Amino acid sequence: MYIPHYWQGNYTLTIIPVFNGNTIKSERNRYYNMPKRVIATTMYLFSLASFAQTQSDVKTGEDGYGMVKTNICIQTNHIWGAVRDDFGARVSYEAYKNKWLTVSANTRYNSVKVDFDESDLSDGYSPKTLGLNDIHIMTKLGATATARTKLFGKPFMGMVMSDTEWGDGGFERISGMIMGIIMLKANRYTTLGIGPLVMINTTSKIPAFLVFMYRHKFNGKLALNLYGNVFGLDYNPNKNNLLSVGADIDVKAFYFKPNHEYLPEICRFTYTSFRPMVKYRRRWGQNFYIEAQGGVAIKMSCRVNGKNGTKKYFDCNQKPAPFLQAGISYSL
Repeated sequence: MYIPHYWQGNYTLTIIPVFNGNTIKSERNRYYNMPKRVIATTMYLFSLASFAQTQSDVKTGEDGYGMVKTNICIQTNHIWGAVRDDFGARVSYEAYKNKWLTVSANTRYNSVKVDFDESDLSDGYSPKTLGLNDIHIMTKLGATATARTKLFGKPFMGMVMSDTEWGDGGFERISGMIMGIIMLKANRYTTLGIGPLVMINTTSKIPAFLVFMYRHKFNGKLALNLYGNVFGLDYNPNKNNLLSVGADIDVKAFYFKPNHEYLPEICRFTYTSFRPMVKYRRRWGQNFYIEAQGGVAIKMSCRVNGKNGTKKYFDCNQKPAPFLQAGISYSL
């Protein structure tokens, strides 16, 4: 029997937002005069950005955070813009596994350097006065449980993720995600699946999605991937090298204390960007991988919320900017 690619920790996701009646009516009135293709593209990218905020710690492939037995990854990137330098390290350890269930413990450290101009914030806020222009740190501790079974005679995967988020001032909040995927097609060349995803305690205004999984191998070297926050055309000249042309949705977030009478005591900064890129990955031995990628980061949203709830207090300007990113990982 062929084992679907995602059973081994590799999966591809594309998502479709789920709205209630009031949201549909509001969006219909708002975009009534826009071309249908523009509407569809806009809503698709917005839903990707929302999903990426929860999935920013989940990487598909051999270095899958929370999806493989053991993973240690260190990466750094630089953007020639206001949200400049990012350093991250993450570890995932498989604590329990049987035929149907896998439980992993996860941790992540991330630091972001920010340097906005005075005119970059909306509503007259000053980045220096708010203490926004600084190096900010966020740590996550959590767990991932993945169940594998069959539904209606088809392979089914259910996943529950939970995270505790910690900022410079200590514990901030708990967030999570629940997802289920039924595989409609799974053979040697094509993997196709669909299912619901619900985000818990998110700052996104769209907490529920339909998740669409797709991967197609044209031959032994060329494959098309469509994820929830990544898509691209992958070329494998051999088993140790990968060249990919595509794009992803990147999210950088942290907590800070603005010390402002009209803002909450603790706020959450979130910068979401669409990144067309070229990526190269090389495998060393059986378990080590190095990766380099470069492209352009294009702002999708840059905003400040409270640490809970969806209320937005102000936006931040960020022009399209080139970026470079490098990383090294160890996976079992």
